[in-house]
Amino acid sequence: MPEYDCLKCKMWKGCPGKEWYHYGEVRWCVHQVVWLLQHKEILRSGRWSKDFYGSDDSVGQRSVKTEASFVKPELVIAELEARLKMVGPQAELLITQIEDGRTLTNLSDGARAVLMYVKGFRRKDIGFRRWIRVVYRQPKTTLL
Repeated sequence: MPEYDCLKCKMWKGCPGKEWYHYGEVRWCVHQVVWLLQHKEILRSGRWSKDFYGSDDSVGQRSVKTEASFVKPELVIAELEARLKMVGPQAELLITQIEDGRTLTNLSDGARAVLMYVKGFRRKDIGFRRWIRVVYRQPKTTLL
């Protein structure tokens, strides 16, 4: 299986996702958002999840740090929580399904809509309900 480079990724649909993401790889694709939700407690504690399947970039290297080690995980989880807060109470649907072990392939329509709203390089300029009607174009009865 070829290794996918998140820094050069333009389309998440062709990507199978990865088991681990480095802080510098986070581009807010759907695979990364799901991974961040799966590891939110570790990130909230100020640590980045370890790469159990490969080598950790920081092992054996010495570098000058300009910020504390807990800053990056907390920045990422704060951004994720801010995006989920923009969704409102429906965000709990996505969080619950990820905590229950669901993956991108078996999320409900409502949880998938939340995920599509949260993903992306920047936060959305319009609210979640309006985005559902104008951009996402899913029937209101199944989502709200």
